[in-house]
Amino acid sequence: MANRGKPASRLEDEAARWAARIDASPETSPAGLDRWLRADPVHPGALLRAQATLAMLGGTAPEALALEEKAPARRRWLLGGAAAALAASIATAALLLPARGEQIRTGIGEVRSVALHDGSSLAVDARSALVTRIGPGARTVALTDGKALFRVRHNAAAPFRVTVGDVTITDIGTVFQVDADRAAGTVEVLVSEGLVQVQSAGRTLRLAAGQRARFAIDGTASPTVERIDAPGIERALGWTSGRLDLDGETLAEAVAELNRHNPLQITLASPALGREKLYGAFRIDDPAGFAQSAAIGLGTRARIGQDAILIGAPEKISPSLRKSRRPPSSL
Repeated sequence: MANRGKPASRLEDEAARWAARIDASPETSPAGLDRWLRADPVHPGALLRAQATLAMLGGTAPEALALEEKAPARRRWLLGGAAAALAASIATAALLLPARGEQIRTGIGEVRSVALHDGSSLAVDARSALVTRIGPGARTVALTDGKALFRVRHNAAAPFRVTVGDVTITDIGTVFQVDADRAAGTVEVLVSEGLVQVQSAGRTLRLAAGQRARFAIDGTASPTVERIDAPGIERALGWTSGRLDLDGETLAEAVAELNRHNPLQITLASPALGREKLYGAFRIDDPAGFAQSAAIGLGTRARIGQDAILIGAPEKISPSLRKSRRPPSSL
């Protein structure tokens, strides 16, 4: 057909517009959609990628997408409920995302959402690095460092695998997060939906929704597995929506997470302070507000400088640091 062979940018642009129209009115099939889907075999896949991106950035749980020719009333759309303006802005962003055989590296404060050619999608946390290789017979993501949340479109003929050192995580139709900590030599796998299979140190472990396991990257130690409830999963995935939710995590752990997302880095006056436990919800892009709130809760002081934040500040402090007048803040 005349519609075939169009540039990739034009195809993704059209798919993003259709995804936005579907999201704006999820109960009805947009006029002309069936004709567009039938016009080229690549159109259904392009629409899936656009909708996967919209789901990842909008936080909407995905459902099955019926692309076969059926009456509009019988379709089950992937998305529903988001505002049309938000859908349009996300659809524009979808044009900029890498897809196949790409190296992805994020800096401090940079969180990216990626739509893959197979209909899967992922969110990549700040200060992370990975390489995607998506082909007809195999799909792999090599996570070098950092954290990513995967929403995988299951295909038994082409398994989706995430590798971190000697640890391999294989999708069995699921949503899961992988956190690689090179400094600590560990990789953590959290399953929020479905199942994954993890191979490490010659052993295979199957994890179901609501389970979190920690492995040695080099495969030399036995994994530790724990149950995690729905609120715990929501806290663990808070970074995808710009939140830092704490429920007994230490100040040192919270500071490490904030420093991933902000150029203004936080330091602690003493290691003992870092072992203090915290509770509450904070904006992940507000290190000054977090520092002040944490200092008040721990009965100490926070000093905000142009280039650094110090929690546990003494009365006398370097001239390069100056007191902030910004009030404590949290979500």
